[in-house]
Amino acid sequence: MLCLACVARGERELRAELDRAGDTLAAVEVGADAPSGAGWAETEQPSFDGTPEAYVAHALAHDHELRATWERWRAASHRVARERRLPMPTVSYSVFVAPVETRVGPQRQRLGVRQHFPWPGALLAGADAATAAARVEQHEFEAAALEVRARVLAAYWRLWLLREVELVEREQLELFEALTELSRARLELGQATLADIQQLELGRARLADQVAGLGEAQIEASAMLVAAVAAPPGTETPTSSALPVLEQPAVDEASLRAVVVEHPLLERWEAQGEVGDLRVKQARHARAPALSLGVDWIEIGPARVSGVADSGKDAVSVTVGLELPLWQANYAHDQRAAEADAAAARAEWASVRDRAAAQLSVALSRVRDTARRAALHEHTLIPQAEGALESTLGGYATGEGVLAAILLAERDLLELRLSAVRLHAEHAIAWAELERVVGRPVEGRGEGTEASAEAGDAR
Repeated sequence: MLCLACVARGERELRAELDRAGDTLAAVEVGADAPSGAGWAETEQPSFDGTPEAYVAHALAHDHELRATWERWRAASHRVARERRLPMPTVSYSVFVAPVETRVGPQRQRLGVRQHFPWPGALLAGADAATAAARVEQHEFEAAALEVRARVLAAYWRLWLLREVELVEREQLELFEALTELSRARLELGQATLADIQQLELGRARLADQVAGLGEAQIEASAMLVAAVAAPPGTETPTSSALPVLEQPAVDEASLRAVVVEHPLLERWEAQGEVGDLRVKQARHARAPALSLGVDWIEIGPARVSGVADSGKDAVSVTVGLELPLWQANYAHDQRAAEADAAAARAEWASVRDRAAAQLSVALSRVRDTARRAALHEHTLIPQAEGALESTLGGYATGEGVLAAILLAERDLLELRLSAVRLHAEHAIAWAELERVVGRPVEGRGEGTEASAEAGDAR
């Protein structure tokens, strides 16, 4: 009884964790948000403030796949009680077609109750295995939440990148227009040729086409972000104008690798191995004898001969039974199957651990590389390209420069600025991937933080 009380307490703790996780999900009845005749028209559209965490919070509350994993966790938690309950008692009733005559009267009907009692360890092992199976679903839910967060952040930063690229190209388009006006003025003075103007018009037209194409790409990226956060179609998707902060993890790779072993996916397979071990234990207990107790009441009619003592007195009997597990080979197969399941789960754990270590190295490499290259662009390459463009523009305005030098400097600056915003987006996506691999938020140290903030303010 004490052991069963401990199992019940573990079940209550599991239910409490389940309820806490359920509080983060939107309160939606099953099928309540399914589109009906009006489609999505009746669904309230959320309003986002443009920060990535706002999208993540909405996705964690409304993602349908995440809710499905939570429901599977809930279902598994309810199966624990089924495993620790006793078998249902059996009630039997029989009527003697030909009453059996006894000294005190004929036996006419019988009513019996039987209760089967498995070996005590079998109930405990089954309940423990069901609890471990519920833990498996819990870790599946936690891993799914990490996947949702990484997926939403990746979709957000892709949309952010397209909008930033459009801003950069529109600024360059304004530069082309200013150069065109300057060249027309120089053409009247005989300091420029018609070919210069045609070359500028060609560059402006090509850049305008790229800007128009970015509009369509943003529609696609916005739709992907809306789908990632499980929002209704047509939901507005604002993004921040600030550049993502460039930072590095505050701890080294060895420390992060020690944290990775606590990732929900690894804990999921660890719990799965525990399920196999407990099923082995349950199979062993199933090979032990089981006890059954029963009570029978037999209704007896009056004796045919008068004056018989205890005439018509009903009989009550108590039955004790012992289940003999004679066919041990059948139980052995169950035990070996459970042992194989446990071994498979541990092999999966080792495989996931190896992949996680490799993914951690890849994610750290991308974080370091994108931060380094983005800082290089901001601090060195872009200022140099801006200086080169300003000098060529100054020479061209005084009649000393040539248009070809301006176009070359302008192209270099455009490529560097586009590369810089792409690196910022790639760094943000790489950081989200790093946190997904680690399984928890990663503390960063502010390398490049001030430069990124200043760049964001300037823009």
